[in-house]
Amino acid sequence: MAGIDKAAIAFSIAIVAVGVGFAFYAGNVQGNAPAVSAPVITKTMEPKTQADPFANIANKVKEEATTTTEKAVEIKEEVKMEEKSAAPVEEKSAAPVEKSSEPQTVSVTIPTGSSSPGCETSNACYSPASITINAGDTVEWKNTDTAAHTVTSGSPVDGPSGVFDSSLIMAGASFENTFDAAGSYDYFCMVHPWMVGNVQVN
Repeated sequence: MAGIDKAAIAFSIAIVAVGVGFAFYAGNVQGNAPAVSAPVITKTMEPKTQADPFANIANKVKEEATTTTEKAVEIKEEVKMEEKSAAPVEEKSAAPVEKSSEPQTVSVTIPTGSSSPGCETSNACYSPASITINAGDTVEWKNTDTAAHTVTSGSPVDGPSGVFDSSLIMAGASFENTFDAAGSYDYFCMVHPWMVGNVQVN
């Protein structure tokens, strides 16, 4: 058994020795081989002139800008020619607005619920309770209440003054009076004396 191990070791050493010798021989052969240099080929390259890819675009933009400017100048000249040939526009001054001097009709409402006390606290028995008009104007009282009322010149304390009197104005009816003279005219409802109003005539 020991003999086999010795034989294996000797065989391994022999293989290593052969390999080392072979490597030495190959290195020696390679070192003694004649050196052959590969031919060097030199080729002179002529420089190519590369065209600018944006040159055409720049030229087109310049051409379009020139054309646009020329068109703008032509349009301006046409506009100037049209302005010169157009007839001058005359400015008309606005006529002053005159206040209408014609008689007006002003409405006063007798509101719903004025037949019951309470409207006098807010001065709403006639709506509006006090108005100002011009001489020659007419006041129309419209009864929107369910009860009948009067529009009588004067006051509840002093009684009727005799300037105007509607007598009974039924629900849905109306009464008109034209005031020709300037002055202050108090009035009231004879049926419901808490209802008072005033017309101021200028």
